[in-house]
Amino acid sequence: MPEPYHFVTDWRFTAPLQKVWSVVLDIERYPGWWKNFRRVTITRGDGKSVGSVIECVVRGSLPYSLKYALEVQEADEYRHILLRSTGDLVGTGRWEFSEVEPSTVKAVYYWDVATTNPILNLVAPLAKGALARNHERVMANGYAALRPHVELT
Repeated sequence: MPEPYHFVTDWRFTAPLQKVWSVVLDIERYPGWWKNFRRVTITRGDGKSVGSVIECVVRGSLPYSLKYALEVQEADEYRHILLRSTGDLVGTGRWEFSEVEPSTVKAVYYWDVATTNPILNLVAPLAKGALARNHERVMANGYAALRPHVELT
């Protein structure tokens, strides 16, 4: 049985909203910036508009890689983007962007997925905490990697 995971990641940037949107959603550049993203390929569209498909290979600190595809389901420029994940992770991801004060942008990622790997599902009841910490480390790496690209003028 697939094990569901619900993660919320809240990032703050000191930059204009348009810049935050542009960098955070420039997923094709992630492998050069964010060490956990081993490969990203846009197979349809531009990666930001409805119908776009992005294939990803991601590896955290645990000894396995996850391969999944993201399809853009909804996109409201500078506000939110809704993604459907298939492959090793099935479910949805949603970025929401808002300006909380002048030049301070909040980018929140909601990642509601289940694993399809039978081995991960077998160990999930015992390892769910480790898997959650792995996700948190991956996202912390992402914030550290993307922040200079967002906040540099």
